[in-house]
Amino acid sequence: MRSNRKVFACTSLILCLGLFTGCWDRIELDDLALVMASGIDLAEDGQIEATLQIALPTGIPSALQTGAKGARPVLVVSAKGKDGMDALGRLQMQLSRKIFLGHRGIVVFGEKYARQGLDTVLSALLRSPDSRYNSYVLTAYGTTAKEILNTPYQLEQIPAIGLNKIQFGEVSLSFKIDEFLNAVGSSGSAPITGAVRIIKTGSGQRTFTIDKAAVYRENKLVGFLSDKELNAKRWWHGEAAGMRLTVKVEPKTKEFNGTVTADILSGTKMVRTTIKNGRPEASIALKATVTVMGNNTKLDISKVKNMKRVEKKLEEDVRKLFEDTISRSQKWKADIFSFGREVHIEHPLQWKKLKDRWPDIYAEMPVKVKVDIQIERMGRTQAPAHLRQERMR
Repeated sequence: MRSNRKVFACTSLILCLGLFTGCWDRIELDDLALVMASGIDLAEDGQIEATLQIALPTGIPSALQTGAKGARPVLVVSAKGKDGMDALGRLQMQLSRKIFLGHRGIVVFGEKYARQGLDTVLSALLRSPDSRYNSYVLTAYGTTAKEILNTPYQLEQIPAIGLNKIQFGEVSLSFKIDEFLNAVGSSGSAPITGAVRIIKTGSGQRTFTIDKAAVYRENKLVGFLSDKELNAKRWWHGEAAGMRLTVKVEPKTKEFNGTVTADILSGTKMVRTTIKNGRPEASIALKATVTVMGNNTKLDISKVKNMKRVEKKLEEDVRKLFEDTISRSQKWKADIFSFGREVHIEHPLQWKKLKDRWPDIYAEMPVKVKVDIQIERMGRTQAPAHLRQERMR
């Protein structure tokens, strides 16, 4: 009898406990403001201005509904504060839904703010529990993050998705929050992000493009790489395949522009560092195979002599590109090619003596660049078409 009572009591207790279980801290989707992108600027009064691009329910693509006709798919709100978290709190006061950063794919730093340092923003990126470390980081070029997030993008309903897809593609340099933070905390490399700017389309509409790179020294923006210099950095990261090179082979004439265009099929790099008299030196060996896509000269590139001539011109251009990009980064004292890491790996004992002064040492470090390019394919272009016709007559 007693055993039955015990079983009954335990069963009743389990049932009662089951009634009290549940997601007590659950927040319904209808109560969340889904942030797709955020931006930080330096306001004229010295405060931080935070901007959020929030997806509206009618603007979220789905199989059944693609948004109300004529309705704007996003809400862009801004607020000022003493730091990033203060501005975020003031933004929350404007919204009927709780700010949720779990879907944020883009973080944009305004140029003016990036030049004075990112300390408060980095703290917000680290401490916010909703922040995703795989969000892409961008720096605004010649404008503010607020302007970027207010700029429409025709190919996507939500502009932040357009930025995200460009960064995910193979034509732009992309860095995520975790990679950026690791570079900020490293003494052997300099942080770098893609640079986004506003342009006008052929119809005069405003849109954005990511065709430059922003270079940081520690946590401060020091300059921008051009689109050509960006290619050097992409090659360095193993993204050379598909890059297009156009070189001047002959003087321009009435019939020919004198240029040859080639696409890179594969590209590699090899870095070696040495220590001489206590000072580091570096050498780079770049190799690539290319296919000729355009021949705007009178040369028949299928002939070995002409092919070697074009290969030499390609090598000269690539060598100059890397030398100029490295030289520019040395003026900024920003080791964007991570030579410091190579010194650390190959010469760990010497690195202990160099790491505290690395920006100054890097600025004066000799770097030799060697390039080897081979034409592997001709595509459909050898000699210009009208020259081939003349030979057939």
